[in-house]
Amino acid sequence: MNHSTVLIVEDDSSLREAVCDTLDLAGYPVIFAEDGNSALDMMIEKDIGMVISDVQMKPMDGHDLLKKIRTQRPDIPVLLMTAYGSIQKAVKAMQDGAVDYLVKPFEAEVLINFVERYLPHEKSGHSDFIAEDSQSLNVMRIAERVAESDATVMITGESGVGKEVLAR
Repeated sequence: MNHSTVLIVEDDSSLREAVCDTLDLAGYPVIFAEDGNSALDMMIEKDIGMVISDVQMKPMDGHDLLKKIRTQRPDIPVLLMTAYGSIQKAVKAMQDGAVDYLVKPFEAEVLINFVERYLPHEKSGHSDFIAEDSQSLNVMRIAERVAESDATVMITGESGVGKEVLAR
């Protein structure tokens, strides 16, 4: 299996190790950070495909980390996990851009299923989409994520901008 790296952000060392081991055994490359600031630094240095972050951390909690990731890298799926879940917090996290909200404790299989659902898979085929501009590449990454979901998307734009190519 060839997957993008999953960044685990968890301040509890035993849970961090368990999550990392679970994903590693499932064939996903994993790196970890103990806090939000370290995670943001790692995202600059490493090719990250997905972030899984605890909510209750200091000095930056998971919700603040999510907002910073959305500003810097809106193409990266972020899964928040917490032992103190509530419907209101989950809704707020989703509104802020989290792909989902996982309540601890959770089964290993549930975690793996979330990663399989949201982590972009390596494509073996050829894409007709050609771009160098960072915003165009970001659009392509988002399109690849959407393509693996059941979401319905309307693509608009002037004639000749590549809507049909993107739709494929």
